[in-house]
Amino acid sequence: MEDNVPEIRLKGFTGDWIQRKLGDVTTKIGSGKTPQGGSAVYLQQGIPLLRSQNITNDAIDLSDVVYISDEIDRDMANSRVQENDVLLNITGASIGRSAVYRHIGIANVNQHVCIIRPTQDVNAEYLQLNLASFNGQQQIDYNQAGGGREGLNFQQIAKIAFYFPTIEEQTAIGEFFRALDENTTLHKQKLDGLRKLKKGYLQQMFPQTGETVPRVRLQGFTEPWEQRKLGEHAAFITKGTTPIDKSGNGEINFVKVENIVDGEIKSTSKISTEEHNGYLKRSRLEEGDILFSIAGTLGRTAVVDKLILPANTNQALAIIRDYDFDTNFLITSFSTHAVSEFIKKNPTIGAQPNLSLEQIKDLIIYAPSREEQIFIGNFFHNLNSQITAQSQKVEQLKQLKTAYLQKMFV
Repeated sequence: MEDNVPEIRLKGFTGDWIQRKLGDVTTKIGSGKTPQGGSAVYLQQGIPLLRSQNITNDAIDLSDVVYISDEIDRDMANSRVQENDVLLNITGASIGRSAVYRHIGIANVNQHVCIIRPTQDVNAEYLQLNLASFNGQQQIDYNQAGGGREGLNFQQIAKIAFYFPTIEEQTAIGEFFRALDENTTLHKQKLDGLRKLKKGYLQQMFPQTGETVPRVRLQGFTEPWEQRKLGEHAAFITKGTTPIDKSGNGEINFVKVENIVDGEIKSTSKISTEEHNGYLKRSRLEEGDILFSIAGTLGRTAVVDKLILPANTNQALAIIRDYDFDTNFLITSFSTHAVSEFIKKNPTIGAQPNLSLEQIKDLIIYAPSREEQIFIGNFFHNLNSQITAQSQKVEQLKQLKTAYLQKMFV
């Protein structure tokens, strides 16, 4: 019976894994420093200076990279990065995030990023995956606490220990996860493309400020759009109340702002049937209701589906019911530039930004004929369905990686 082996193992590999400390399998553990002159010396081009915001658990993000001069880079020669170095964030809120430097060319790091340079018998991808695993994050948290929670020092990092198989098995594991990451990246890019497509269509298929018709229109429709005040075209606009019992227990779904994500109602807390039918009776939800967040994070919207009923909500969400718009068209209208501008101009600023029900009733909706509303609503409904399906694929791949990280490492 083999000891110290993972629950799931790639085919063809046998033998025990050996525990080794990072200090014993690296040729360098160290970070950079703040360039003399601080951010004032950052350039638009030159030698990339990698900071904590550039380090994710998937890759190195160069979209927000800054640059330093050759002279400053020479002054920071000890913190130059080499290909296949593992970079680890060692301070701040992003502590513990890591990535392998796969780019060819000179780069440097500041004092918030640690360079971990593995020996030849350690695969960089495998080492980074261990740091990103549950075991790795536990060790980082433990050592961080030992340092007064101000960050990780090099001595603490050197003590972190993982189990290592042969370099051949390490490489195979690294390649397995790299292929999984590349697949996830492709699906993320497709998701980003769909979201950009929706944003473009929203700009083109709804009238802009000062216009009465959209710039792109479905074939066969020519009549001008009308400005309609929401309160004059919805028979019922109200909001809920904070339940007295805040335990979150009960039989009835209770929807709060944080439960609305990407236009959908996600997991909810609960209230009792007695509360639902008692003092919260006014805010009992019905199928087809549109929820619009009016406190805290403004402008989140979702349509109430019968699958979550019976359900209720609190005072941070407006309930819009019995409206004479097509449902899909109205919910899409809430995502347009005109509504975003309304939200920016009208909130009451207190402990948190909020909109009153009267302000919601005064919201202007640009609308065409009912027939055109249905066509536009269906168009965006189908696009939203594609976005949701693609988002689920990305989330499934992320969950798959998390599961493999738990099962394929000791």
